[in-house]
Amino acid sequence: MNRDELLNRLNSIEWNDIEFKEAAWAVPKDALSTVSAFANTAGGYLVFGVKQQNGTFSVSGVVDADKVQNDFLGQIRDKNKISIFLPVDGKIHSLDEGMVIVFYVPEAQRSEKPVYIDGNPKKSYVRRGGRDDTCTGDELQRFMRDAASDRFDAEPLDLDVHQCFDEASVNWYRKRFDISNPGKGSTQDNATFLRKWGFVIERGGVLLPTRAAILVLGADEYVRQVLPRMVVDLQLYRYKKDEYTPSVRWADRVTVEENLIKAWQSVIEFYFKHSDRPFSVDAATLRRDDDPPDYISFREAAINLLIHQDFGDHTRVPAIRLFRDCAEFFNPGDAYASAEQLLDPGDKEVRNPSIVSAFRRVGLSDQGGTGVGAIFEGWRKLGYVPPEIDNNKAEKSFRIRLSKEKLLSEAQLLAQASLGMSLSEHEAAVFAYLIRQGQVDLADIKGLTGLSGPAALALVQRLTVQALLAPLTEGAHLYTLAEHLRQRFLPSGAVVALQDQPVTAPTAQGAATEQVTVQVAPEVTEQVQALVQLSSIQWLIVEHTDTPRTLSELLNISGYKQRPHFKAHHLEPLLAGGVIRMTVPDKPTSSKQQYVLTDTGVKLKTLRMQGKPATEQEPEQ
Repeated sequence: MNRDELLNRLNSIEWNDIEFKEAAWAVPKDALSTVSAFANTAGGYLVFGVKQQNGTFSVSGVVDADKVQNDFLGQIRDKNKISIFLPVDGKIHSLDEGMVIVFYVPEAQRSEKPVYIDGNPKKSYVRRGGRDDTCTGDELQRFMRDAASDRFDAEPLDLDVHQCFDEASVNWYRKRFDISNPGKGSTQDNATFLRKWGFVIERGGVLLPTRAAILVLGADEYVRQVLPRMVVDLQLYRYKKDEYTPSVRWADRVTVEENLIKAWQSVIEFYFKHSDRPFSVDAATLRRDDDPPDYISFREAAINLLIHQDFGDHTRVPAIRLFRDCAEFFNPGDAYASAEQLLDPGDKEVRNPSIVSAFRRVGLSDQGGTGVGAIFEGWRKLGYVPPEIDNNKAEKSFRIRLSKEKLLSEAQLLAQASLGMSLSEHEAAVFAYLIRQGQVDLADIKGLTGLSGPAALALVQRLTVQALLAPLTEGAHLYTLAEHLRQRFLPSGAVVALQDQPVTAPTAQGAATEQVTVQVAPEVTEQVQALVQLSSIQWLIVEHTDTPRTLSELLNISGYKQRPHFKAHHLEPLLAGGVIRMTVPDKPTSSKQQYVLTDTGVKLKTLRMQGKPATEQEPEQ
């Protein structure tokens, strides 16, 4: 953290990645609690020499910075003080008010958690907001399950292999296996097949099923012995997400307490029942023939929920909630990879490797860690805002939301047109997201565009050269609108947030329209009415200028008689806003002058027609 970033954070609030402590003369007694919390969660900055008073932070200074720094570094290298060695280094900043020391505490490895202090595992902490919370018993167990070298799903169970499997599920799995792996298991009996593929293993001369085998293919009563909670809770609501409260009753609900194959079948049946566009699936594969983007995204998110949940957590239930405007997936158990890593292809460390392998063998799980990328790709094809991921390291949970909201709204297209430059598809997507959120990181850019890490960085460089984007923090791949655009496109009072802090930038189309109304107007000359949203007359012009039209034709189409008023209040704002253009721009008064849509105009018309019911869409003229 450099000096400018430190000063910026002092003007902010204490959040889950930073903790301020006064530490004028000595290391604070609770400093190691914060170290434990950061190491067990997602890392963070511990800052000495700052005091809090009346909800604000000010530099008080560390009197003997060298001594305090050395004492602190000595403590975190003492195994009697903290359970593991953490590569923590301090950086001293000399400010007018005094010396400030900044330590970065990295997140510990999965196998090293929980990180605890004073030799007592019960003194393990997690970071929530600006607090260091002591881990509960359930939270400690979650850490310990994830840290074990012998994976939880591979553990053999003392059950009768002749009684514990569901025959229908095994037969379904084998049919699907034969399709995906021709000739590899079709001639074997069930017992041989299950043993060959790791569902049954030998211990002390006895064949035993693994926990993964029971969860994937087990008979109902045995599944409930191993997992005394629902495998998934499916809920449908006739409301939008922001209308939901805990008192709102679902319109349909299915709870599944059977094996994962049956759970997958129930999920698809539920989706099929409530799909906006009815379809059929192949009985053997549970896949659609055409696999449209919305189904692909739902399918991958649902499979991700089924196979990556923490099956040792019996207190929380995975849930899929379908709202009118979005779908939400909640899973007990966080992902080991970061959001940015999840978007990259390639195998990643997973919680349940045996279950993942079982699903991969029959083509139900992504190959090479592409599942989350497929979710984003499907949503991107539909033109929606990117899926939202909350990989909560403190809560050890994973949430993903698929919102049915268009990324490029009318207001955003008009805002981009007002820049006076042509943006590529990827550049336009990132700019639209910046207007909505106020900031963007590399994971967001990869999700918005589908680009690899190097290609996403190249895109950042192009946007920076075009003076559209600026780095928010040094070396953190976190960016915001360029300074000269913030007041123009972010609403009054908007906060350009630091990483993991709330952003008060517009997220809804209505909010975006309002802020563009305020900010774009000064860019248009006084003689031309500012274009912030299209009037009904302007929409008529847009709908009829796919091909060049003369002024007389546009007057007739709109029913206008007064040419000067029509030009000043309807036509010229479209020209100034970059929605239409002249066919003879060098001679505005030419008798051959006609008007036709720009690329922005075409996008606006497409957006408009997508939002209309089919009965309202007019044929092309």
